[in-house]
Amino acid sequence: MTLPSLTVYIGSVGHAINPTHPSVIGRAADCDVVVADPHVSHHHAKITPTADGWLLEDLGSANGLTVNGVRVTQILIANTTTVMLATNVPIICTVSAVAPQPTAPQPASPRPAVPAQNRIPQAAPAARTAPAQIPQAPAPAARPAPAPAQQAPAPAAQYHPAAPIPPQQSPRPAGNAPFPGIAKSLPTPPVANDVDVPSPTGLYGTVMAGSTQAQRLESQLKPSRVVGDFDPKRDRTGVIGRTPSSTIRISDYLVSRKHCSLEATPNGILLTDLDSANGTYVNGRRVAKVWLEEGDVVTVGNTDLTVADGVLQDRAPLAGTDAVIAENIGLTVGKGVRLLDGIDAVFAKGTLTAVIGPSGAGKSTFTSIVAGLNSPTEGHVLFDGYDVHQNIELLRSRIGFVPQDDVVHRKLTVDAALEYAAKLRLPGSSKAERAEIIDNVLAELELTQRRHNRIDRLSGGQRKRVSTAIELLTGPELLILDEPTSGLDPSLDQTVMKMLRQLADAGRVVLVVTHSLTYVEKYCDNVLMLAPGGHPAFFGTPAEMRQAFGDKDWADIFNDVTASPEEVHSITDTHQRMLEARKKIKSHEGHEKPAKVFRFRQMLTLVVRQIHLIIADPGLLVFLLLLPLLLGMLSLVVPGSHGLGEPDFKDAATEPSQLLALVILGACFMGSALSVRDIVSERAIYDRERAVGLSPSSYTASKLIVMALQTLLQAAILTVAVSVGKPRPESGVLTDSGVPELVLVVWLTAWASAMLGEVGSALVKSGEQTMPLLVILVMAQLVFSGGMIPVTDRDGLEQASMVFPGRWGFSAAASDIDLNGLLYGPTKVPTFKKDDLWEHTTDQFWFDIAVLVGMVVVFTIVLRVCVSNVVAKRRR
Repeated sequence: MTLPSLTVYIGSVGHAINPTHPSVIGRAADCDVVVADPHVSHHHAKITPTADGWLLEDLGSANGLTVNGVRVTQILIANTTTVMLATNVPIICTVSAVAPQPTAPQPASPRPAVPAQNRIPQAAPAARTAPAQIPQAPAPAARPAPAPAQQAPAPAAQYHPAAPIPPQQSPRPAGNAPFPGIAKSLPTPPVANDVDVPSPTGLYGTVMAGSTQAQRLESQLKPSRVVGDFDPKRDRTGVIGRTPSSTIRISDYLVSRKHCSLEATPNGILLTDLDSANGTYVNGRRVAKVWLEEGDVVTVGNTDLTVADGVLQDRAPLAGTDAVIAENIGLTVGKGVRLLDGIDAVFAKGTLTAVIGPSGAGKSTFTSIVAGLNSPTEGHVLFDGYDVHQNIELLRSRIGFVPQDDVVHRKLTVDAALEYAAKLRLPGSSKAERAEIIDNVLAELELTQRRHNRIDRLSGGQRKRVSTAIELLTGPELLILDEPTSGLDPSLDQTVMKMLRQLADAGRVVLVVTHSLTYVEKYCDNVLMLAPGGHPAFFGTPAEMRQAFGDKDWADIFNDVTASPEEVHSITDTHQRMLEARKKIKSHEGHEKPAKVFRFRQMLTLVVRQIHLIIADPGLLVFLLLLPLLLGMLSLVVPGSHGLGEPDFKDAATEPSQLLALVILGACFMGSALSVRDIVSERAIYDRERAVGLSPSSYTASKLIVMALQTLLQAAILTVAVSVGKPRPESGVLTDSGVPELVLVVWLTAWASAMLGEVGSALVKSGEQTMPLLVILVMAQLVFSGGMIPVTDRDGLEQASMVFPGRWGFSAAASDIDLNGLLYGPTKVPTFKKDDLWEHTTDQFWFDIAVLVGMVVVFTIVLRVCVSNVVAKRRR
């Protein structure tokens, strides 16, 4: 069978489609059919010749493909078809000839009548869709007359073109399937026109189940994000949420199952938040209950609804519009040091912008301000009309930021890392919902085949994709990447840029800071060049950049910009463009209340993740288990054979004192070694998670719990190892053996030392500084514990020792075994000085224990301050 020729008309210009290979339709210059409209994605759709006919497929574009008002992902072009690439952007696909048709079916078996709401949308006939100036397709061959039941006018379906009702909202009546060969679950949304579905050859007949045509028809519809509306003239009450019974159902996992309620009142629509996970916002301000007015914008999760003509409904899509506006951004730090100076820029949805410039020009500083991580000293950043820095609680899930450092734990698998990130960022989601989101994100970034791999075994480009995948979990509309191609070879560089191009084509605003300029002109829509001192040297398209700088290579361009940093090379007036975009948006003033924080749930997730990391790291696990065992075995080198009992004063008079010093110093070392690198090693991860809603209190509590569990295990192993190698105490302060009390003392000493190490880890600036810190902490504990070097009644030294866990740990252990009674006396150690903190009494023992517990609490509070938002911002 000969494939009919196909011509695609853009306005009055026709483009003949090559039948030998697929043809791409889009805004990019390398497309086979170029549509110069900002609402069209870079690579919007693809036409492929197949055995069944011409197949038109969406390439993950922002505005998709719409036929007869219904969003589709694939469609077979069998006759003249009008396809909308975006609002007011139609293309007309005209088939010049139709292949010969098989013999018509016998009219003796007419097909049953099909209700209009159950029919699959298809192209309207040529005479109805093609404009007059476009050539008409030849008339299709005659087909049998429809049954009388089919000629009755179909009732108009009630639906929004931008939000077709999904399949489950329109169940197919039993026995009324239009195609007997297709499974009953075939999705068929309601359509206004009574149009049948043509077969690839033009015959209106049966489509066999399992055939290529059936599979394509089943995958043709793309569910809408928002389904339904609330009309006070029709509805009295309603609910906004994710449940199928919601009046306005939203496919957004940041929306709670029952997010807020709606009620029609004489004063308008009354909206009440139902204690939702992420809150309800009206015009950028978080609300609990409010009457809606005309034009109000209601934000739930990442979804905006608007009141239009008194009806609460989905907001019109903004793809192709100017979404992010940087207005006169300036930043001055220290004693008048100018880092950024008057940057104006406008970024539209569906565009990819490269932020380039010489080193030290302020590229990363600018993008961190756009992301809301830092605040400018002058100017504003507007995102969909919201001031980013005043409304960061509202926008934090809409903004994705991938820093230069990887923001993933490398010991986890890709699946595990995304699962923990989804639990933190989507607190109201179920396990099945998180699995669906992760599957979609992995498929979008082409990581599905790597989902079970450990992240440290991935290539640099794949690790950067995992970091990007974590940001895509919440469906951000603004995605910023800082040096994603740093350290990658040219092949991986191109792969990452292709990925960013696809992410932009899906309707996002994508900004990328890069020093790799090879693929900027090929994949980017805009270029923002900053000069030293943060001066805006150029903003415009790559074509305008070539017009501004001529045929100079990148090195010469950078030299020119560095030599004259205040010179502006932009072809168009960037400030005027910013002002024009500013006039088109509706600004939302005011600050919002903080979003609800699920601290306990976050803490539990972090604890489980930390334990997973320990188990996944064999080296750390061996260190955790063998270190206390080795320290316990060292007790065998202490001279004497009486252990923690009455010593032999002729050969080993100080044996119990030396053993306690070894045990307590070992506890201090174990705790400090566990924690001294803990926070600094994951600082980039924590900073990013804190920016998207992680509570510093939850983070601190998770460290407290994990350190408690690790040190308890190590304390038990160390104490048992010492008890096996040396005799146990003759009596304890609470029990006959004294060993349980000793385990408690060693545990609290190690735990307090671990929290002290956490504080140090939060204060250092790099991992290289942790080793000197560990040495200082351990040596200080050795000196001030009082076990090896006497501190009793030594002015200054005794007072300084009170702030170290080792001092109180040794005192509690000495109280437990009655070290004063074992060593002090005229016939015992003559140089030994009695210490009141070692008294063998219950009161003294519990006092020493209480001080250790107090130290754990104090160090935890200090750690909470060190990881707080205020300290983190000052550090940046």
